[in-house]
Amino acid sequence: MTTLVVYYSLSGNTRTVATALAQRLGADIEEIRCSRYTRSFSGFLRACYDSWRGYLPQLEPLQHAPSRYDLVVVGGPIWAWHPAPPVRAFLRQEASRIPAMAFLLTHGGAAAQQSLREMEQLAGQAPTATLVVREVDIRNGGFEAAVSSFASTLQKQQAA
Repeated sequence: MTTLVVYYSLSGNTRTVATALAQRLGADIEEIRCSRYTRSFSGFLRACYDSWRGYLPQLEPLQHAPSRYDLVVVGGPIWAWHPAPPVRAFLRQEASRIPAMAFLLTHGGAAAQQSLREMEQLAGQAPTATLVVREVDIRNGGFEAAVSSFASTLQKQQAA
């Protein structure tokens, strides 16, 4: 079974977790690229406003075709109590062509379950598994056990 980990990361937190997961799974990895958001004060305000109002930004073309994989793990941060707009845009564009998905979210402290439900609605399918990692756990390296457990769950599902 083939797996793709596709993620959006502005600060690098989701990238850290997605990279660790892809390594454990032996999966291909793809970063969702969106030039609309930057690491600046005005970029932060734009990101929060877009997230809050449900704006779906233009994404750069992908290098991997998600439809060619048996499982796609979709990851990103939570911004303003919602999955980041690039993650929502990816799900809107690609989800109907993906046979199975799992979700990965990183956050500073709130709205994880709400964001997972929103991703499920956008995807039009329930995830096979979910992983939510707090920013503090990424900074102190405390996310490794959760990533290992998540990878193990996905591998068991693939083997079944």
